[in-house]
Amino acid sequence: MKILSRYPVIFLTIFLAIGIAIDAVLPIPLKYSIPLFLLGIIGLAGFHFYQNNHIKKCNAIPVLLAFVTIILGQIWNGINQPENQAKYFTRFIQPDNVLILKLTKEVKSTGAYVNFYADVLQMNQHRVTGKLLVKIPKTKKVLHIGNKIRLLIDASQIHDIPKARNPFGFDYRRFMKHHGIYHQINLKNAAYQIISEQHFSWLYQIGKLKNHIKNRFQKHLSTQAFALAMTLLLGERQALSPKVYQNFQATGTVHILAISGLHIGILLLFLNILFKPVKTKSTVLFLFLTIGVLWFYALLTGFSASVLRAVIMFSFLQIGLQSKRQTNIYNSLFLAALVMLLINPGYLYQVGFQMSFAAVLAIVSFYPVFNQWFPVSRKVSKYFTDLFWVSLSAQLGVLPLSLYYFHQFPTYFLFANSLSIPLLFLILFLGFSLMLLGFLHLDFIFLYQIFDRFLNILIAINEAIARLPHSLIQNIRFSDILLVVSFTGLIVLYHFLSKPKIYRNWIWLGSWFVLLEVVLFVQNRQNLHAENFYVFHQYKTPVVAISRAGTIKIYQNKQLINKYLQKSLSLHYKHVQYDTLSFYQAFGNYRILHIDSLGIFRFKNFQPDIVILHYSPKINIERLIQNLNPKIIVADGSNYPSFIRRWQVSAQKYHIRFYDVNTQGALVLSKNENKMKDFD
Repeated sequence: MKILSRYPVIFLTIFLAIGIAIDAVLPIPLKYSIPLFLLGIIGLAGFHFYQNNHIKKCNAIPVLLAFVTIILGQIWNGINQPENQAKYFTRFIQPDNVLILKLTKEVKSTGAYVNFYADVLQMNQHRVTGKLLVKIPKTKKVLHIGNKIRLLIDASQIHDIPKARNPFGFDYRRFMKHHGIYHQINLKNAAYQIISEQHFSWLYQIGKLKNHIKNRFQKHLSTQAFALAMTLLLGERQALSPKVYQNFQATGTVHILAISGLHIGILLLFLNILFKPVKTKSTVLFLFLTIGVLWFYALLTGFSASVLRAVIMFSFLQIGLQSKRQTNIYNSLFLAALVMLLINPGYLYQVGFQMSFAAVLAIVSFYPVFNQWFPVSRKVSKYFTDLFWVSLSAQLGVLPLSLYYFHQFPTYFLFANSLSIPLLFLILFLGFSLMLLGFLHLDFIFLYQIFDRFLNILIAINEAIARLPHSLIQNIRFSDILLVVSFTGLIVLYHFLSKPKIYRNWIWLGSWFVLLEVVLFVQNRQNLHAENFYVFHQYKTPVVAISRAGTIKIYQNKQLINKYLQKSLSLHYKHVQYDTLSFYQAFGNYRILHIDSLGIFRFKNFQPDIVILHYSPKINIERLIQNLNPKIIVADGSNYPSFIRRWQVSAQKYHIRFYDVNTQGALVLSKNENKMKDFD
């Protein structure tokens, strides 16, 4: 394998990531994977010894090394799972518990609550590990990052992170799992006290420093400009209005709102200019200062995946450039990925991590190719063409992920980026300067006024472009297989553009188009023949639907359906229709009876297989079972919990399957498979 000899870091990173991904789907217990890994190491050593003694290349070594690295990825991902951690706090839960937590990060507030990530330090006198999502009412005493608190709670107050209860919905449990958090607590009814303000801890000092910066900017900037400044400089998006964020999404410039490689690159350029006098005296001190400030900035912004990746990569790049060594950008990029996955394998699943790497990888790959195809010699013209090609390259890299996760495409992204990125350079240079002056307690009002003007111009540009007709194509359906095919297409396109005269590359390009057509044909055929019956989860409102041939018919008033459920369904079905619900339905081999608050269930010559209860009907459930003898009884989110518990007891008494949509998630019946599938 040429990749092993030329790019060993890339080789190891790719197969480690494959191992982590496989473990998420097919986890192997550590008692099996560790011996398997050791056997692989022994085999690798044996083949290496054979190769050295026979002075002969052994083709088995790269294959075996790939296998060992995959197993290592599985082991590392497994070790980081709670069930494999002896000190994980849930192992020590009792009916009544005393917890000691340290608040480590403030995250987006929801409604009446302020949310924090917290490390669990102690539980019932045991030193433990693990993280929690802590929800604190805004009416309670204000807490800050770095606070250490003692809680008195019972076991019922420690909840699992809620899972997605409807198909196609956002899976909050999976999202938090990738951040290493599996449980949450609500302090609304919990007794707690601050036992340490942690004035001397680095977390508290960082939080204090951030508040100092925020107060100075808030004092001199308008409301919208302040919110955007905090987003661009500190990665705090809480104050940014949904309208402004949606405008950046619609124009394809939302990537500049997440601190990533672009921001870190501009910061490094700023630092190289700032510390240039130091470089003439000591290169070592220059490196120490520039890289040290990069890592301090990463700490200040909360060590997000995109920031961590960028800081690691630019640190290696800075060392390589200053040591006069040729630095391969691919090695720097993949080394950053390798380090991050070794820190936390969950980074692999974070959208920011994926999009950040995809964008940088596309830029370093496609940008030189575009420059080669369309060379420009004049400096002024080259600046604008470079900006155009960088924007196009980045958008190519993130396009599959953007379609997969966000289901939308900004049509004016090149135009918007061409205007926004040059302005972003000025904003960040001025913003970093004001932060530095703020550390020194110096205020230059005219600089804040210029800064405010630039920020408002950036907001105005994106608002104007977002208002253009057809600025955003939404509700794009994009499946897992299309994601894989799209990235395969980018690889084929890169090789084709790099060497278009090679006949083989034309064959690969043509083959990819054939593959795309086959995948689209198969998916359309599956959608045409797929028929499903749904009982969705929604509090207080029954939502029943049947899907056929790419169309879903919802038996409920559109105005009563949750907007998030409507949006997720519109992403997966070409047409969404609405109708009224009748008392009984037929779906495949199932006969379905709906019982609402009227409690009517006696129908002549109708023997249902499934009974669905809506609006808490006041019925004798045992009499219903004796008269109808259904196979399944279903209770949706419109019923009182006390009613559901009583019905469930009666169903168990008569050995009737009971399905609670509130706890088990949406009910899905598949006509093609002729069976019921629990949604989980």
